Amino acid sequence: MPSICVAERYDSNVYFRPATPGLQREDFVTTVNPRFRVNHNGEYASAVLNLSGFNETYANNSNLNFFGTRDSLLINLDNSIKRWFPRAGLRVSDTFSISQLPPALGSIAAGATPGDLNIQQDPNLPNSEDIFSQGLLFERRRSLINTGTVMASYDTTATTSLNASYTYSLLRFQGSPTTQGLSLFNTTSQTGTAGGTARLSDLDTMNIRYAHTETDFMRGTTSSFFKFDSATIGWSRLLTPNLSAQVGGGGVLISTGLTTYLANAALMMNLPNSNATLSYARSVVPNFVGAGEPLISDRVSLSSSQMVARQWQLAESVSYVHTSRAGGNNGLTFDALNAGGDIRYWITSIWATSLSYNYTKFTRESGSVNTDFDRHVIMLSVIASWG
Repeated sequence: MPSICVAERYDSNVYFRPATPGLQREDFVTTVNPRFRVNHNGEYASAVLNLSGFNETYANNSNLNFFGTRDSLLINLDNSIKRWFPRAGLRVSDTFSISQLPPALGSIAAGATPGDLNIQQDPNLPNSEDIFSQGLLFERRRSLINTGTVMASYDTTATTSLNASYTYSLLRFQGSPTTQGLSLFNTTSQTGTAGGTARLSDLDTMNIRYAHTETDFMRGTTSSFFKFDSATIGWSRLLTPNLSAQVGGGGVLISTGLTTYLANAALMMNLPNSNATLSYARSVVPNFVGAGEPLISDRVSLSSSQMVARQWQLAESVSYVHTSRAGGNNGLTFDALNAGGDIRYWITSIWATSLSYNYTKFTRESGSVNTDFDRHVIMLSVIASWG
């Protein structure tokens, strides 16, 4: 199923930097984003493949023009493995991207649907978001990100199951190893998890999870290695037919000897023509700036979408992330506020157009040095989808 999006946006800060004499931060950017989606349902497996390439052209800063890609693959092998183990399940997923934009909480991607703004926490995977999207913003740098995951499950009874997963993630930078006074580290992270889920009633589900993460940081001849182990317990409940809640928490031990707590909570509403999610998550994630120590990230987000008419859809989101280096060494902290909205109109079953606005406020404190800037983005998109 092919599709293409052509978008024009006004961007008040294409460099993600504070106002600097001689630096023209404002620009108009044209994005062309062709995409292909392939769905396969077979006797042994089903799969969904998304291939997306995009080009950004800048009116005033042509040196920033670049090509990039965002791709994903999900393979469901349940049909195959159940031939030998009827109670087992197996899935494989991979995401891949090349971009010059920071791997952080950015603006609405050209061509994304309003529903893409909604983030729902998986009660079995409190850190299920992209581990490199931590609210860190810095001067653009070409980067490659790839994350692959294998997930297995086994139903021990009609109401209980065991599950395990392995995730391999890497982040590679090209160009200068420093940006805005911070060192950038190529990062490789591996995470293994094991746990179980029990349905306590028609309304309540409980889960436990253990995770072990090992992360390598490399910058030239400088390298470091960290690992952390976490244990969490979670509970979810269906409050009403349209309202559900999740809550979870636990602890984590970092190889440096530091300990801290983990927590996640979410309230989700799903109605026939609208949905909304309010969530909070505290997690420990790999770091790729500064000295490379792991980061503690606290995030609060609210997102919603509404079909206001047969051809009109609205979406809104706001999130705040506070990130600090584990242990507070060198006083490095990041704060990011992101808010935006999108309105989409389907002209026909093939053609649609959308208008979106996004605001970002970013603050960084490193010792006695403070950096802050904001960014406004207004984008008009035209999308054609076949199939």
